[in-house]
Amino acid sequence: MKKSYKLMQLSKTKIFILKIILFLGQKTFLGRGQIRKVIIDFINFFIGIGNIDDPRFVCKVNKIPLYFYNDKLTGIKVYFGRNENKEINFIKKKSLNNSVFIDIGSNMGLFTLNVASLHSNNNKVKIIAIDANPINNLRLKKNLKLLKKKIPKIFSIVKIKNCALGDKNKKIYFDFTPGLANGRVLQKKNKKNILVNCRKLINIVKEEKLNYITNLKIDIEGYEDRVLLSFLKSCKKKLYPKNIILEHASEHLWKHDLVKFLYNLGYIKAFKNNANIVMTLK
Repeated sequence: MKKSYKLMQLSKTKIFILKIILFLGQKTFLGRGQIRKVIIDFINFFIGIGNIDDPRFVCKVNKIPLYFYNDKLTGIKVYFGRNENKEINFIKKKSLNNSVFIDIGSNMGLFTLNVASLHSNNNKVKIIAIDANPINNLRLKKNLKLLKKKIPKIFSIVKIKNCALGDKNKKIYFDFTPGLANGRVLQKKNKKNILVNCRKLINIVKEEKLNYITNLKIDIEGYEDRVLLSFLKSCKKKLYPKNIILEHASEHLWKHDLVKFLYNLGYIKAFKNNANIVMTLK
């Protein structure tokens, strides 16, 4: 019989202990390096490996509520709140009134949720969250519901697009077995991948009737060049994103030098780390 872990199956005591562990991981050295790996192993031992469909409890990552999953495809380290903090804070500072944010490779919504939480009567934001994996999109919907009390119209400001992006509109095979945050496009079908729609970014921008893009984040495991080159070559200059967070860790898979292309368009580097380069249009 398949084991399914529901939210209520964890005792209040265990949930309390786990929240303390995550809090300490966010605020102290316990959330870094080898110590973090030991703590993650302890968490899985303490509550068992969960089902991919069922969250275990609600926690907060840097004040943003998230459902906690610990199945074999989810990276628990995200709950320690140290991933891409500098990039998230950069986007939040640039998300002023009437800003538009496109989150490509939105996963469970860490960037999307942080920007959405800024929405108010005096600071309206619009977000397009795009991910090829239906599991990620379902998790994002669940996480957005956690903000509904604060932002009743959350699903009118965040539009979720369940598709891959590329330089052509077509069907592609998508493999998420390396992890929900590391899905890759494949050329051939196998037993483990799924068939998904692949769309051009320009089509989504037109569909949403966007006149400008304030911020864009893209993290799609080596497909970034095909998406952005296709878009920037086909759109008007007024649609060039003002700020871009570009994951470059998989640039060895790029067919074109995307960073050089962005420099030639007039973008300048705001900062760079091992995972991302952040660029601003002059």
